[in-house]
Amino acid sequence: MGVSLAVAIASARTASPLLERTHDIAWLVVALLMLDLVLPRETTPPIRSSALGGLALAALMGAVLKQEGLVPVATFGVVVVGGVLVTAALHQIVLVGRGHVVEGALSGIALVTLAVGLAYSWFGPFGGTLATTVEFAVASLLWLGHLAWLDPQWRSLRRVGVPAVAACALCFLVTFAFVPDAPLQRWQLGMLALGSGVLWWATFSFARRLSSHAIWSTVGRLADGAEAARRNLVGGATLEDLALGVLGPLSEVFGDADGLPELYTLEPPLRARLDVGDRLNIKSAEAPATVARVLFADDGYSMLDLASLRAQVVREPCIREAVDTMESRAIGCVLPCVHLDHIEGLLLLPLADRSEALSRVEFEVLGRLGDSLGGALASALAQRRADTHIHQLSSSRRDAEDRITTLQGEVEQLRGQCDVLGRGLAEDQTLHVAYSQSMRRVQTRAIELAPVTDPILLVAPAGSPVLPVSRFIHDRGPRWEAPFVVADCSAAPPDQVMSLLFGSESARSTGWFQSATGGTLLLRDLPALSRPAQARLAEALAARNAGADDGEGAHAVRPRLIATSRAPLSELLRRSALDPALASGFSGFSGPGLTIPRLRERREDVPSLVLLAIARACRVLAREPVGIEQQAMGALVDHDWPGDVAELELVIELAAAKASTKTISLGDLPPLAWPGADEGDSLSGTYLEVERRLLERALLRSGGNKSEAARMLGLKRTTFLDKLRRHGLEQRAVG
Repeated sequence: MGVSLAVAIASARTASPLLERTHDIAWLVVALLMLDLVLPRETTPPIRSSALGGLALAALMGAVLKQEGLVPVATFGVVVVGGVLVTAALHQIVLVGRGHVVEGALSGIALVTLAVGLAYSWFGPFGGTLATTVEFAVASLLWLGHLAWLDPQWRSLRRVGVPAVAACALCFLVTFAFVPDAPLQRWQLGMLALGSGVLWWATFSFARRLSSHAIWSTVGRLADGAEAARRNLVGGATLEDLALGVLGPLSEVFGDADGLPELYTLEPPLRARLDVGDRLNIKSAEAPATVARVLFADDGYSMLDLASLRAQVVREPCIREAVDTMESRAIGCVLPCVHLDHIEGLLLLPLADRSEALSRVEFEVLGRLGDSLGGALASALAQRRADTHIHQLSSSRRDAEDRITTLQGEVEQLRGQCDVLGRGLAEDQTLHVAYSQSMRRVQTRAIELAPVTDPILLVAPAGSPVLPVSRFIHDRGPRWEAPFVVADCSAAPPDQVMSLLFGSESARSTGWFQSATGGTLLLRDLPALSRPAQARLAEALAARNAGADDGEGAHAVRPRLIATSRAPLSELLRRSALDPALASGFSGFSGPGLTIPRLRERREDVPSLVLLAIARACRVLAREPVGIEQQAMGALVDHDWPGDVAELELVIELAAAKASTKTISLGDLPPLAWPGADEGDSLSGTYLEVERRLLERALLRSGGNKSEAARMLGLKRTTFLDKLRRHGLEQRAVG
């Protein structure tokens, strides 16, 4: 267009018809090209062709009719100049309607100035100083408009509009003072120069009003909508008030465009938008993760503009996901709502028909809206966050209480298993006391059985040191570093014995058999197991011998089984107290197993066992070591010990607790005779006293074994335990 203007000015000073026709055709093409560029891209081909064809036809008809003398000579020029001016107005309407207010104004300066220069070249050919002045004024305005368009320092109406009007006024004054007479009067030329500035202001104001009604532009202006939204924040106390105040004006800006503005909060994660009928809809939803990552990666929390991000994708591939998300969801702009350097929420604006980047004015207005909205959200969400935290804490408390209840149940279950598993290491060194021939034979046989992996049956009376013997065998075998698990079959509830022995997948618990994998499993009182449990145990032992896998892994080493019984294997089979398949597993290298003699059959060991029991009792009672009188020792050696070693240890513990001196006397020992010698003395006293003596003697007879004592008295185990608790005797029982 600048070259065409130069051609127009040059042709006004020549008489070349060819140059004049070239000038006319060039300006017609320029006007058509401008109109084609200004028409929205959504314009259909028939409408676009009609607009371009109408302008071209009007200009050509004016040129033809001018030759016939039917219209004024300047008709062609009037049509082309009018087309340029109309195009300039449309250009401003499109730019301003899409939010580019400053750019639309600056473009108007250039186009209107160009039209004035063109009119001068056609309708006012002068010479001399007047022509130079007008050309300088036109060139200055044209240069000023383009400079303001390109140079960000000139992007301000205050800096561009005032110089433009001043230039027009200066042009008028210079022309009025110095230009000689010419075909146009001086006041006419001055009005033409001054009118160029007034025309720009009028066109710009008209474009601002007309843009709100143009079908191709965004309804309303984004900057105005943002300002209205910011004003609506005043007085908003709840999230609902803030969402309505912000989304209402912005929804009017974008109208029926694809997508509506959305407001997301980060804590708690909510999404607010206006549905049909401007009904506010708030529900739980997360903000787009890819967009949030880009925002949090920038310490300044700057606004995300889709048009600007597209140009940065090549240099910053990390933002490609965010760009793809914004394009797929038709998001044109993401505004962070910041308060005290913390993002409170995100305001998502739709893309609509925008293809250009946001202007600086829009950035500034939206930035102010984001700051105001961030502070308002922080205040409005404070109560909601407090309620959310209270709800979370309540849920956590309920979960913790449920977990505590579950753990308490597991603790009780473990305590029950501990009762079943026995005292463990409480019996430690009793097997090393082997002065009698019978216990030496037991030691020798235990050493022979230590490397054996076949099941071993220990035949022992109640209270015998089966745990030390079993531990002696385990420690001298090849599995001495593997687990050593002790379980009391008589203490296992019948309905739980299977899960205790082999575990339970539903309860995610491990059974005794799995716990002892690779080591030794000691089952005390094997006949107390139910027949189904015995059959299952026999299958597990057979699977071990066959190398099968029962769920523990192909390379798992099954435990070596040591079981105890009060009766020998032949007697158990005769009474059908043992599964035949399980009994066959004890007839390997171990033969009939190992029989532990009763304590009354090896009285030579009693003094040493007494001294060991005294040392242990003193440690348990936290008292200084004590001795024992010879008379008391003789009574202990002469006693038959129906409860075997366990009874001896319990008697010593009671005597050590009763002794008031540094030696245990005969009077400190509890009654050693079982009921039968003096029934009258046993039944003397109150019912509670008699019951207490019966419980104590039953514990003594059973060596402290609660299950055995309950069987001796004909009581259920739970009833017997309850009586022990009522009399304070539960600490004297051992399992």
